[in-house]
Amino acid sequence: MRIALVGDYPPPFGGLSVHVRALERALRSRGADVRVLDIGKGDHYEPGRILRARGPVSFARELAAAAAWGYLLHVHTSGANPKSWLVALGASRARRPFAAHGVLTLHSGLSPAWLAGSGDRRGLARAACTGYGRVIAVNGDIAEAVMRCGVPADRIAVLPAFSPSQVVVGPLPPEAGAFRRQRAPLFAAALAPGPTYGEDLLDEAFAVVREREPRAGLVAFGPCSAGGPLARRGLAGGVLALGEIPNEEALATMAAADVFVRPTRADGDAVSVREALTFGRPVVASAVGHRPPGCLLFPVGDARALAAQMIAATRLPRDPAPLVPRKDPVDTLWAIYAALGRASPVGRGPAAHAQHASSRP
Repeated sequence: MRIALVGDYPPPFGGLSVHVRALERALRSRGADVRVLDIGKGDHYEPGRILRARGPVSFARELAAAAAWGYLLHVHTSGANPKSWLVALGASRARRPFAAHGVLTLHSGLSPAWLAGSGDRRGLARAACTGYGRVIAVNGDIAEAVMRCGVPADRIAVLPAFSPSQVVVGPLPPEAGAFRRQRAPLFAAALAPGPTYGEDLLDEAFAVVREREPRAGLVAFGPCSAGGPLARRGLAGGVLALGEIPNEEALATMAAADVFVRPTRADGDAVSVREALTFGRPVVASAVGHRPPGCLLFPVGDARALAAQMIAATRLPRDPAPLVPRKDPVDTLWAIYAALGRASPVGRGPAAHAQHASSRP
């Protein structure tokens, strides 16, 4: 099986890019021939494995090469802005005649609101989705939004962007280890730029928690965690801001904490929430997007309710049984790839003509 994953690749680290890397590893472990077309800011290159595809020229070149060599394209994008859908539209056209149609995964919880904004947006999404054999939404709200664009329901699947088999824990950052020994209870949170991720809510809620639990600590990581209002509280205020760290270290930080917090105002199906649940950690999350069983929910934007649930979470058992899917979602995805391949009359072998060296498998 040959699969070309199109999307962001870490670093920088984020839910979508972390999933693309994890999916790459999971597919390789099943024996697939996988290449990644990196369209993100990292601009990574590793011959035969990760190819630069940022910018129209590189994107078109690598799409054409992947199609010519018979790779099934699987595109990962947010679905929440014009560029995202133009990427999906362009990739949907990269296919040999009669070859298998690819797969499109939509990740962002902001995509339903964006698609509802105008008929032109829904028309663009419909045109993009037409070129895919299967459209995967990470939650039901996204699936319904795509159906309202005119995409047939039988072409849409709801599937988490997560594989528990690929949760790889690295070393705990030394400063986090020292902080862990000084603080209890310890909360952890992943933060990203913009109001969507709710750092302001967490800042207000944590102040309330500290009134009840003076020794409470909060360790924050992510691209904006080192310069926001939480970071300004500093160690004296019970906050350790790690900045952006590798996913393996972020996982170790989650595992060392007592509670993981996800205060977002919009969400798809957060990878970080599922990661925390695999460690058996209580998760406090906003009631938005899809939340797996085992989360303590609070109304979106309600800092007082968030604080109450944070305190309630500290009363739960420290190490309950990990809450992981009975079936790895990658198994379902593998079956989708296989079905699309069987539906195509074209063989999977490489094209007869040579490709440039950087694009060869």
